[in-house]
Amino acid sequence: METKNICGKIPVELHEKVRQELEETDLTIPEFLTQVIKEHFESKGVEKMAARTLAVQVSEELFTRFKERYEKEKRQRPGRFSQKDYLVEIITQALDAADEEELEEEKEEEPANEADHDTDNREETDMEYETGDDPGEQVTA
Repeated sequence: METKNICGKIPVELHEKVRQELEETDLTIPEFLTQVIKEHFESKGVEKMAARTLAVQVSEELFTRFKERYEKEKRQRPGRFSQKDYLVEIITQALDAADEEELEEEKEEEPANEADHDTDNREETDMEYETGDDPGEQVTA
């Protein structure tokens, strides 16, 4: 693939953020710039999902656990992976698992409810015959 050079001055703060990102992700400058530019152009013209802010306070212990787990995950993933990305991912996974569990419970309840309904009908029918309510049935004592 043919390549071209891009050069430009950026603010020092932004340069420091880029350097930090490069160190954390082990990307080269060309790889990083390619990724950022692709993300920029791929997102143009695509409607972004409406976003809402979810802010909660958590215990220091939970916050520390989150940060430690995030750092482990970040080391295992190439490219940019923010705390926000990780938090959205684990919330989505938890919600998907809860939805799946709920569906399984509903599936298990359906056959049980049908069996209970059939048993109730059979008991009512048996009771009718036992009491002599069925006109075609003779009751002997």
